[in-house]
Amino acid sequence: MITKRTLQNLNALMMLMEVDKCRSKRKVAENINTSIDTINKYLRNLEQNLGVQLVVNSTNGCKLTTCAKNMVEKLQSITDVLEQIYNQRPENNRCRGEVSVCVPLIGGVDFFSDKMSAFFEEYPEIKITSLASVESPKYEETGADLAIVLDFDEKSKHYTLLQRQTVEFGLAASQKYLQKYGKPENMDDLLKNHRIACQLGKLGTNHEWKEVLSKAKHYAFASNSIYAVSEAVRKGLVIGVMPKRSHGDNLVWFDDFGFDSKLNLCLIANNNTKNLLRVKAVAAYYKNIINSI
Repeated sequence: MITKRTLQNLNALMMLMEVDKCRSKRKVAENINTSIDTINKYLRNLEQNLGVQLVVNSTNGCKLTTCAKNMVEKLQSITDVLEQIYNQRPENNRCRGEVSVCVPLIGGVDFFSDKMSAFFEEYPEIKITSLASVESPKYEETGADLAIVLDFDEKSKHYTLLQRQTVEFGLAASQKYLQKYGKPENMDDLLKNHRIACQLGKLGTNHEWKEVLSKAKHYAFASNSIYAVSEAVRKGLVIGVMPKRSHGDNLVWFDDFGFDSKLNLCLIANNNTKNLLRVKAVAAYYKNIINSI
């Protein structure tokens, strides 16, 4: 027979799974729209019912004990059952509903294209909620259905890799810039006599690019948005690092200057929702976009 205590313990166990994922009760409270006091109450009651310690608190957050980790592994079967139940709902047998996607600002603009109009024409009842962040998105904290990240640990228990694409970057300038300031003859000339732009974040801390910047006399512009850097280059303000897929933008590339840099974009899916038809449809769209970058 199901009792009130059984239901409370089930709630506490699900909270325990979230604590394991987020390593922070505060973040769990934000994710499930409740208070930290409520989470502490449920977990404390569960510990008393089981007679074991489940969570260790510290100044850096919290972590699960070995006993609690074993419980969380067994709880995965419950989430699998829930996913099967959700898949049987009528609305999930149609491509309808909301799909949340975490994306990095470094490629945020590239994830919109003419293909998106065709996508919404094909799936008029799907809503895409895009959550952008400066660095690689913290997708596990949000529980996003999909995420595009710069690094991914394939040992993750909660997400699965769907697509990996290497994006190449190079130095480029617009015709407007070259007409006004002239074309650099080589890397030394560029570093000594021309204005350079850089994106902050992972690309900006790339070893090759940091070495270039350390020698530049006119480091004129920096931004955490690849869009801002791209616009500065296209408007003729600076020479900057651009994704090489931009070759069709009437830019002049300095491929023979000996500089290139690469970043990996990974499309990943939440294991709890990846088989929903609406998530599969959005994932297919982003796969095509990533392949074209």
